[in-house]
Amino acid sequence: MSDPSVLSELSDRLQATDAALAARLACGDTAALTPLYRRHRGQVYRFALLWSGSAAVAADTTQDVFVHLLTRAADYAPERGPLQPWLLGITRNFVHRRTGADARYVANDDDAEPAPPDFEATAPEAALDAQRELARLRTAIAALPPHYRDVLVLVELAERSYAEAAAICGCELNTVRSRLSRARGLLARWLDAAPTRANAAKG
Repeated sequence: MSDPSVLSELSDRLQATDAALAARLACGDTAALTPLYRRHRGQVYRFALLWSGSAAVAADTTQDVFVHLLTRAADYAPERGPLQPWLLGITRNFVHRRTGADARYVANDDDAEPAPPDFEATAPEAALDAQRELARLRTAIAALPPHYRDVLVLVELAERSYAEAAAICGCELNTVRSRLSRARGLLARWLDAAPTRANAAKG
C-alpha cells in the first residue's frame, strides 16, 4: 500500500510544478505549455468525452481549453487550488458552449422531468453486448440536464471530490450532493427501463 505522506508530497510537488509552468506561460514562455498539455490533456479530454458523448466535441473542447490556457494562464491563481480542477472548470464551460447546453437549460434543480434517452439510436443489434451497454450508458449520461451531468461526470467519472465539484460548478456543497443523487436516480431508472422497452419493441 502506498504511504499517504509520500502521495501527499508528490501531489504537492506536482502542484508546485504546475504553478511554476503556468507562471512561465503567463510570462510568455510558450514552451511551458507542452508539459502541461501532456500532463493534463487526458483528464480534459475524458471529461469532455464523457460529458458530451462525442469524440469530435471532446477533441475540439480539449483544443479550446489549452488555447485558453496559452492565452489566459495569468488567470490561474495557485493559491486557490491545483491547476487540474481549474482546467476542468474551463473544460466544463467550453463543452457547454460546444453543445449549446447553456442555451437549452437553466441550471435549476426544479427542472421538469427530462426526457429519457433514445437507446435504440446508439445501440445497433450487431454490436457486442459490452459495447451496447457502454453505448447505452454514454447515451443516458448525455441525456441528463447539464447541471446534473456536470456533477455526475466530475464526482463519479473524473473522481473529483464534492468540494472540487462545487468549486468547478460554482455552487454549494449540498447542491452537488442533491444534483448527484438526482443524476444517479435518473440514470438507474433509465437504464433499468431500457431492456423493457427493447423487449416490447421486439415483441
